[in-house]
Amino acid sequence: MKSVIMALLAVSLIACNSSQTRKNTDLVQQNLKGKVQTLEERTTNFDSTGKAKPDSTVGISGYNAEGYNTTYTSKDSSGKITVSQTIAHNPDGTASEVKATKDGKQTFRVTIETDGKGNYTTAKTYDSTDKQDSYYTDLKTNEYGITYSGKQYFMSGKVKSTFDMKYEGPNFVGGVATDSTGKPSYQGTVKLNEKGDAMEEHYTTHEKDSSITKNLMYKYDSYDDKGNWTERTTTDDKGKKTAVIKRTFTYYKD
Repeated sequence: MKSVIMALLAVSLIACNSSQTRKNTDLVQQNLKGKVQTLEERTTNFDSTGKAKPDSTVGISGYNAEGYNTTYTSKDSSGKITVSQTIAHNPDGTASEVKATKDGKQTFRVTIETDGKGNYTTAKTYDSTDKQDSYYTDLKTNEYGITYSGKQYFMSGKVKSTFDMKYEGPNFVGGVATDSTGKPSYQGTVKLNEKGDAMEEHYTTHEKDSSITKNLMYKYDSYDDKGNWTERTTTDDKGKKTAVIKRTFTYYKD
């Protein structure tokens, strides 16, 4: 799916009870345990012969003490920053803006509005010149504050895309997204293990006249003392290793 859609899906929302105690955070949505401060993910991809590709990446997510994801940085194999993203939040914890930059220049920006009751209602996207290029309506939020469904429009009013994702609790288990013609651009399902982490994933992406189908298996090789996995191996439906992700955490002191 498009990066803007994923950014919108990634924004967090806090559901509050009658005493205004915060219930859910980005840590819950991302199935993370403990008071995570930073999460670094190093991804190594492998070709059909089992040799590591030279396109390894590093992604670093930063969280504030309340459990909200506030920053994300992506680096290529040379260490060069390819994406720098910030997420701003309202006082109640709902996300208000997602902004991405590259080499100090904006690549896109998303602003989000809520109904004041913890539900997202609309969003607007802006291009690298900060000109609005689309907007979202019909946003639906589940009890964990995840925006799971909505429609994106061009400024002309024509539908650009739609998404309808499924969750078991806060954990993603698949869904469907469509393009401007109404054809599926993404269709997928995810099977979870007992810890709520993805165990199997089957998806197809469509773009123009081509489509790619992936059937992936995930094996978790290690966990830290908080219960977060620190290494995961991905294999395809032929049993060949396609990727290894290693994660390093820092935590706030209790």
